[in-house]
Amino acid sequence: MADTLYNVVYQGKVLQGFDFNTAKQNLIKMFLLSKEEAERVLKSSHMVLKKNVNESTARKFDIALKKAGLDVVLIKSSPKVMSQNGMTALALKKSILSGEKRKETPLTREKPVEQKAAASVAAAGIKPSSRLPFEFYGTGSEYFKIWLVNVILSIVTLGIYSPWAKVRRKQYFYGNTHVLGAGFEYLANPVKILKGRAIIVGFLIVNSIISSLTPIIGGITSIAIMVILPWLIVRSLAFNAGNSAIRNIRFGFDGTVGEAAKVFVLWPILAAFTLGILTPYVFFRQKKFIVENSSYGTTGFVFTATAREYYGIVFSAIIPIGIGIAVIAAFGFIFPPAAFLVGLAMYLYLFAFFSVKTTNLFYNSSRFALHRLEATQKIKEYIVIVATNSVATALTLGLFHPWAKVRTLRYKLEHLTIIASGDPDGFIAKEQKQVSALGEEMSDFFDFDLGL
Repeated sequence: MADTLYNVVYQGKVLQGFDFNTAKQNLIKMFLLSKEEAERVLKSSHMVLKKNVNESTARKFDIALKKAGLDVVLIKSSPKVMSQNGMTALALKKSILSGEKRKETPLTREKPVEQKAAASVAAAGIKPSSRLPFEFYGTGSEYFKIWLVNVILSIVTLGIYSPWAKVRRKQYFYGNTHVLGAGFEYLANPVKILKGRAIIVGFLIVNSIISSLTPIIGGITSIAIMVILPWLIVRSLAFNAGNSAIRNIRFGFDGTVGEAAKVFVLWPILAAFTLGILTPYVFFRQKKFIVENSSYGTTGFVFTATAREYYGIVFSAIIPIGIGIAVIAAFGFIFPPAAFLVGLAMYLYLFAFFSVKTTNLFYNSSRFALHRLEATQKIKEYIVIVATNSVATALTLGLFHPWAKVRTLRYKLEHLTIIASGDPDGFIAKEQKQVSALGEEMSDFFDFDLGL
């Protein structure tokens, strides 16, 4: 039986975070197109960029074109369409995998985009997209029991039980989070978490003792901590990803220590020297590093956000911050207690503002294979949740914390959806087969969690 073939179809628009000129320059640089050719692609309402290629090749084009900023989809080739048009509609001038010359057929000049898209999708026998919402089945009362036992045993054992507490907590939240009819799994071994924490705590204690006795040597060991920090971050991310799964397929993380050193050490230092001007860029680089080095089974994630969007979030908060400062200053002279309340309200608003804006941007810019995530949190709704949680937790001397945790997570998951293009069950079945063939190799020593 012949392999299924796919068409790589441009949908007539650029992805969020890209503009026309950026996408054009990316096409020129990545695919060696002329300026006219790149503009011709981007100005089209619908264009088949690569036709009748196997799934592996189609996915490589999909990832590369999305990195360039083009909103593309993969659609199974129809035997009928293939017989009528044996040649590609428009092969990229210098493709990723071959040196094919660009060709064009009447396929790029026929029918309105809606008719062509509908015909291609109908012929392929798949839906263009489907919405797969996340669901959370946990309750505050259930989690309260777990939380209370975790707190008591952690105190009684002087923290030794905390790795088991973490695993129990994560297993509860993972297991009650469902999508595609299945719950997530957290598979970590508490002993490995304990081992990792023991190493870190032991190192910090030794450093503290040495610093008090010999400040110079203490300074050297402090620098050593900074040097090994990227390695610790990478190992922790790899540990948590590798021990998270759904439908028996684990997530993965393969970021390098060198790149982690840049985004978690070098760039933050530079941001400090610029008095925080580079902070949004640092945040962007860190998120991009985490997403683009993560995978689900053998499929990697793609991050399409830009630094400009993170700066946009900061700039959009300047006016509310200015108004808040002015109001606080005015009340400071007239009625100081009111200034405190205004300051508290301002802090609550900014906390919700940045949390919602950055969370939505993070998920809306994350894709894997044919699928993407969509987050739709609202600032006002999140303010209400944070405010009521804070008041209830304070009035109950912390006992409301489990309910607050559940309420917050439920809200976030209720506003998170997978927009699946194609058959998600087929994608998962293929991943299960590939992962089973590859096998899983886990380290016995270096896979540990920082527990932060």
